Amino acid sequence: MKITKRQLKRIIKEEKARLREYGDQQQSAADRAISTYFDVRMMESLTSLMDDMFHNAMEAAAEDGLHAAEAYEVILEGIRKLVEEELAEMRY
Repeated sequence: MKITKRQLKRIIKEEKARLREYGDQQQSAADRAISTYFDVRMMESLTSLMDDMFHNAMEAAAEDGLHAAEAYEVILEGIRKLVEEELAEMRY
Protein backbone atom coordinates (compact mmCIF):
# COMPACT_ATOMS: atom_id res chain seq x y z
CA MET A 1 0.00 0.00 0.00
CA LYS A 2 1.38 3.36 -1.01
CA ILE A 3 0.73 6.58 0.84
CA THR A 4 1.32 10.04 -0.46
CA LYS A 5 3.39 12.71 1.26
CA ARG A 6 0.18 14.57 2.02
CA GLN A 7 -1.34 11.49 3.68
CA LEU A 8 1.86 10.87 5.65
CA LYS A 9 1.92 14.48 6.88
CA ARG A 10 -1.74 14.20 7.91
CA ILE A 11 -1.09 10.95 9.77
CA ILE A 12 1.91 12.44 11.57
CA LYS A 13 -0.07 15.57 12.47
CA GLU A 14 -2.94 13.45 13.85
CA GLU A 15 -0.56 11.28 15.86
CA LYS A 16 1.22 14.31 17.30
CA ALA A 17 -2.12 15.80 18.33
CA ARG A 18 -3.19 12.50 19.89
CA LEU A 19 0.09 12.19 21.82
CA ARG A 20 -0.08 15.82 22.93
CA GLU A 21 -3.66 15.34 24.13
CA TYR A 22 -2.71 12.17 25.98
CA GLY A 23 0.32 13.87 27.52
CA ASP A 24 -1.78 16.87 28.60
CA GLN A 25 -4.14 14.54 30.41
CA GLN A 26 -1.26 12.86 32.21
CA GLN A 27 0.75 15.92 33.21
CA SER A 28 -0.15 19.31 34.65
CA ALA A 29 1.17 22.48 33.03
CA ALA A 30 3.55 22.97 35.95
CA ASP A 31 4.90 19.42 35.68
CA ARG A 32 5.31 19.83 31.92
CA ALA A 33 7.23 23.11 32.40
CA ILE A 34 9.48 21.57 35.04
CA SER A 35 10.28 18.48 33.01
CA THR A 36 10.70 20.34 29.71
CA TYR A 37 12.06 23.82 30.34
CA PHE A 38 13.77 23.99 33.74
CA ASP A 39 17.49 23.39 34.15
CA VAL A 40 18.00 20.39 36.45
CA ARG A 41 21.08 21.80 38.20
CA MET A 42 19.35 25.11 38.85
CA MET A 43 16.33 23.28 40.30
CA GLU A 44 18.59 21.23 42.55
CA SER A 45 20.38 24.41 43.69
CA LEU A 46 17.08 26.15 44.41
CA THR A 47 15.63 23.24 46.37
CA SER A 48 18.88 22.85 48.31
CA LEU A 49 18.95 26.57 49.13
CA MET A 50 15.29 26.53 50.21
CA ASP A 51 15.91 23.47 52.37
CA ASP A 52 18.94 25.14 54.00
CA MET A 53 16.96 28.34 54.58
CA PHE A 54 14.11 26.37 56.15
CA HIS A 55 16.34 24.42 58.53
CA ASN A 56 18.35 27.51 59.45
CA ALA A 57 15.12 29.37 60.27
CA MET A 58 13.82 26.40 62.29
CA GLU A 59 17.01 26.40 64.36
CA ALA A 60 16.76 30.17 64.91
CA ALA A 61 13.11 29.84 65.93
CA ALA A 62 13.98 27.07 68.40
CA GLU A 63 16.68 29.29 69.91
CA ASP A 64 14.00 31.99 70.32
CA GLY A 65 11.87 29.50 72.21
CA LEU A 66 9.15 28.84 69.62
CA HIS A 67 7.58 25.39 69.71
CA ALA A 68 8.37 23.33 66.63
CA ALA A 69 4.79 23.33 65.29
CA GLU A 70 4.45 27.10 65.65
CA ALA A 71 7.89 27.69 64.14
CA TYR A 72 7.04 25.42 61.22
CA GLU A 73 3.86 27.34 60.39
CA VAL A 74 5.51 30.77 60.75
CA ILE A 75 8.52 29.80 58.66
CA LEU A 76 6.45 28.22 55.89
CA GLU A 77 4.35 31.38 55.77
CA GLY A 78 7.53 33.43 55.46
CA ILE A 79 8.81 31.25 52.63
CA ARG A 80 5.44 31.52 50.84
CA LYS A 81 5.60 35.30 51.15
CA LEU A 82 9.12 35.42 49.72
CA VAL A 83 8.12 33.23 46.78
CA GLU A 84 4.91 35.18 46.11
CA GLU A 85 6.80 38.49 46.18
CA GLU A 86 9.34 37.16 43.70
CA LEU A 87 6.60 35.80 41.44
CA ALA A 88 4.91 39.20 41.46
CA GLU A 89 8.16 40.74 40.18
CA MET A 90 8.61 38.30 37.29
CA ARG A 91 7.78 39.62 33.85
CA TYR A 92 8.25 38.28 30.36
